[in-house]
Amino acid sequence: MKLITTFLCGFALFLISFTTQAQTTDYFVGDWDVTIKDTPMGTISVVLTLERVDGKLVGKFVDSSGNETKMNDITESENSLTLTFTSEYGDLILAIQREDDENVSGSLMDSFAVEGKRVKK
Repeated sequence: MKLITTFLCGFALFLISFTTQAQTTDYFVGDWDVTIKDTPMGTISVVLTLERVDGKLVGKFVDSSGNETKMNDITESENSLTLTFTSEYGDLILAIQREDDENVSGSLMDSFAVEGKRVKK
């Protein structure tokens, strides 16, 4: 009886840890209102859309005019992302970190402050 109880407790812990890990992995998936502050062009607002395709995170920016910029590469860690993309100014790097369930912060090229808020659907 102890063996069965131990097995069931272990299995329950496995399921809980698997569920928690899956939620953490997909924290960034979805739409984010992102503001890049104090750039030479002023403050820039875009919608960052991130989705998981074949296990890999992919994304794009859409600006207020509807212009899309696809991410060249996204590097994930547990609570942060590094996104690379190409603009008319060359290759750029955006780093964002999880602040809480609904907010991210970071920087563009280690120079311009970035804030983001999850878009509620």
